[in-house]
Amino acid sequence: MVTAYRQIKVNFAGSFQCRLATDPDQSTSSLSDPYGDLRPPPANGWTFDNNETPFDRIIRCQTPVQLRSALVDSWNPVRVTTIETQQQSLVPGYEFPLVPVPADPLLSVPVSLGANAIFDTGPGGTASFEKIQNCVVTLGAMLTATPQSPPQLAGLTGTGATAEYLTQKPLRIAWALAAGQITATRAKVLAQPSTAPGGMPAYIEKYAAFFGYQESIQPVGVTLTAPSGSVGLLAAILLSWSTTPKLELTFSRFDGDTLTGHVDGCIRAVQP
Repeated sequence: MVTAYRQIKVNFAGSFQCRLATDPDQSTSSLSDPYGDLRPPPANGWTFDNNETPFDRIIRCQTPVQLRSALVDSWNPVRVTTIETQQQSLVPGYEFPLVPVPADPLLSVPVSLGANAIFDTGPGGTASFEKIQNCVVTLGAMLTATPQSPPQLAGLTGTGATAEYLTQKPLRIAWALAAGQITATRAKVLAQPSTAPGGMPAYIEKYAAFFGYQESIQPVGVTLTAPSGSVGLLAAILLSWSTTPKLELTFSRFDGDTLTGHVDGCIRAVQP
């Protein structure tokens, strides 16, 4: 007997890198460091390029550019982690739970938000409500989810991870310094004294604050296509449904020193 599904949910997670400048600097400005030691003019925000590849604000989920040392979270490319299904219930008021699928061609395939996906403040109106321009979610070469409008962030919420950063980051920096993996200019930034007596270094405090936030998009409808043809049973079911699947994304644990963070997401389709 063929199972009738009410819901199919494809979950993915992993690391992202976003090399962008921060207010009041322009997003793609590579303005050296806050002191102007490497080259003028000095930067005014709290992210710096350390004389590396120029900033471009692309959200990378697979291959980072000049990945830095002293990561709090190790780099793990974004992949499909689980697929969950919910059976259709014939009993009014009762719903079956979502259950994981043990095997499917989509499991573990790499996930990208697109070759040129960027956070864009202009269309979103203000910081923390940016829209993600050029977002096209690909699940390997098997399935593509194209948003019907640019996904938009819905504002900052706290996660409680600030204390974790304040504990772990100084240790990671010490190890990287001992191994010669941190340039003199970057070391100077990371050692900038606190503005408060007895406080942590100023930029560590700043980075810790943002590490403790997360931002989710407002769920947005997507159009699914299967460029490779054969995609497996569940993806074939998704492609056959008339209901519009939705994309959900949450960005968290962003480290302004390494310009990396964590992203969780899913493509969820629910039958009426």
